[in-house]
Amino acid sequence: MAMAKVKGELDLRKLEVFYWVAELKSFSLAARHLALRQPTVSAHIRELEESFGAKILSRVGGAVAPTPLGRVLFERAKALQIQKRETLAAVDAFQGTVRGDLLIGGSNIPGEYILPGKLAAFIAKFPEVKPILRIADSAGIVEMVLGGDVELGFVGFKGDDRRLAFQKIWKDRMVLVVPRNHPWHRLRSINLKDLHEGRFISREGGSGTLRSLQRLLARKGYVTGKLLNVTMELGSTEAVKEALIGAAGVSILSRTAVEREIRQGLLKVVPIRGLKLERDFYRIHHRHRPLSPVSQAFIRFIR
Repeated sequence: MAMAKVKGELDLRKLEVFYWVAELKSFSLAARHLALRQPTVSAHIRELEESFGAKILSRVGGAVAPTPLGRVLFERAKALQIQKRETLAAVDAFQGTVRGDLLIGGSNIPGEYILPGKLAAFIAKFPEVKPILRIADSAGIVEMVLGGDVELGFVGFKGDDRRLAFQKIWKDRMVLVVPRNHPWHRLRSINLKDLHEGRFISREGGSGTLRSLQRLLARKGYVTGKLLNVTMELGSTEAVKEALIGAAGVSILSRTAVEREIRQGLLKVVPIRGLKLERDFYRIHHRHRPLSPVSQAFIRFIR
């Protein structure tokens, strides 16, 4: 198999365009992000492929993905983007400026219910900042911070990766919630062992909510898999709430996430006797990467 060789100088601007097409998996989204016309983005990719004499992106059924060569190029382009951000951050720090992209990631509860409001208040104070918030489960946000996709992460559990700094930032209360037509709806409370009688709707394995629940139950001497009768495992809190409203079972969720449904009478909190369902949220960042002035400003802002 012939090796691809670059014909002439490697254009770093074209490499940046390639990075965003591969990252966003879309020519149109990359064009919007870079404030370019889509034909210009396509031309940059075509010229890059001509310079390599090989395809770097595949387009099948409308989906865009890197080829094997493109995956190698993507990792190098990603490293260059991180270096670019750090260089601009150093200049802004020298000038005392707060501007540019705020790249943060939030697990389900911080990402959907806490951070949006704080970001709105932050940009009201710093209008030259553009927040870019990515949402995934806690394990996914940890990977984004490690990979340099985001500078700051907000997650529901404390990991043990020494490359990351974890800082407690918010308290969260979890509650057992049931739909209004559930038999437990009439009860003032239940015993912990009664949880086994409920059809439990769980979050996925990487969820901070699930990990926190597992730790809390372990302190009481229970194994989650034996205590809970898990009949559904769903990938987001919103999905769990919809299943609950549809009378599919019971679940334990963040009180923050279900406030609206409780007020509307769609769900009810049923206390569990002898079990205090509290956990911490953590702010995380990579110990060995300098934080941009905008990230440092956001940290100060949310304190």
